[in-house]
Amino acid sequence: MNRRVVVVGGGIAGLTALYRIRQQSPETETILLEASPRLGGKILTTTFLGRPIDEAADMFISRVPWGLDLCEELGVEGFLISPSTSSAYVLINGELRKLPEALLLGVPTKMLPLLRSRIVSPLGVLRAGLDRIRPDDWPGDDESVGGLIRRRMGDQIADRLVDPLIGSISAGDTDHLDVALAAPQLETASRRHRSLVTGLKEQARNSPENTKPLFLSFENGMSHLIHVLVKALGDADIRTNTRVTQVRNDGEGLRIVTNEATIESDVVILATPAHQAATLLSGCPSASNRLSSIEHASVALVTMGLRRSDIGHPLDGSGVLVPRTEGLLATAISWGSSKWPHWADDEHVVLRVSAGRAGDTRALALDDDALVEALLTEIGQILDVDGSLIEWRVSRWIDAFPQYAPGHDRLVSAVERDLRSELPGVFLTGAGYRGLGVPACIRQGGECAHTALDYLNSI
Repeated sequence: MNRRVVVVGGGIAGLTALYRIRQQSPETETILLEASPRLGGKILTTTFLGRPIDEAADMFISRVPWGLDLCEELGVEGFLISPSTSSAYVLINGELRKLPEALLLGVPTKMLPLLRSRIVSPLGVLRAGLDRIRPDDWPGDDESVGGLIRRRMGDQIADRLVDPLIGSISAGDTDHLDVALAAPQLETASRRHRSLVTGLKEQARNSPENTKPLFLSFENGMSHLIHVLVKALGDADIRTNTRVTQVRNDGEGLRIVTNEATIESDVVILATPAHQAATLLSGCPSASNRLSSIEHASVALVTMGLRRSDIGHPLDGSGVLVPRTEGLLATAISWGSSKWPHWADDEHVVLRVSAGRAGDTRALALDDDALVEALLTEIGQILDVDGSLIEWRVSRWIDAFPQYAPGHDRLVSAVERDLRSELPGVFLTGAGYRGLGVPACIRQGGECAHTALDYLNSI
């Protein structure tokens, strides 16, 4: 008798899980259920100024293998492109300062370029340099990114460099993000050496030389990866506009309750945000309560099209980070058409302005018109804009960014134990659990598929 696996969620993690199961066990019946009308989750490319421009992630990192490996497997590596620029700015006291060289995840490994940048005060540079001679002061337990940076490098480095950079990845507050999950490179360096800077430098020396670009994307946008992956799934049973309301075990097996029917299955893979998984697993209170405790942040991404002649700044970089200490609504301004010149012609520019992060929900309180007006006023002052928008769009990603609080990995392990005990055959995958970003979700989707097939073979 054929076994059945149901995947709930059609983002990159769910699609990868489905792809791996069909690839490794073609005899297993598979169904994918997606509540929305489309596939791709937080990967979405739509038309703006007549060109395909991403509404969320516009690239993926190449220094971990899983995204690039999948592209090569699908035969699309030849279509990959890299940003035209990698330099960037940070806003300090209302003025743009260029990020200095020798930064690793926002941590300065050379003090002279940091001093010249004027991002931190001379005393802030001196405090950062003390990392080399300060005794080992690790508290001996789970630690936040901010906790590590503040004790080794000082508050200015934490607030003006590391938090804007690492915090922007998860729309988080680095004082409340687990360093082992949000920035494992920093955690490893700090455990192997008394000095964080020494540890990071040793990592850099021991890393194999990589001449590939750090970030990659597609000229047609990140949705190109979704389209190709879905095409590779062939005749897979994929059902959009199908909302799952509950996953339960009624004593005779797993049941997936949807807005259309109830589906029986041997295995269920929940590739949904953690807060949605918590609702679906209401019949398993222990797992549901733990999942509900994972906080999420919301972000609004406003894409703006302007005339190049209306912007006084040369936009000579990839964009600008905005520390929360600046008090602005904007958290980052990506100079999209500087990173990706094919996004605009010689007469126009495309900017993507982010608003909203953990602890800052002001963007949620504004309607689209008010949000665009407020952000245009802010970037007008920062970039010397004297003109009106040609086109704009607002992309709202509500509760889309899980916050990995210290101890998050233990929490996820506890949820998995709960499921093995109370709902065997139910597995979790996606950004809410063990890694943010497209490659991490691809990795988790593949690992979850392997675990699910092992379980099927054991029953």
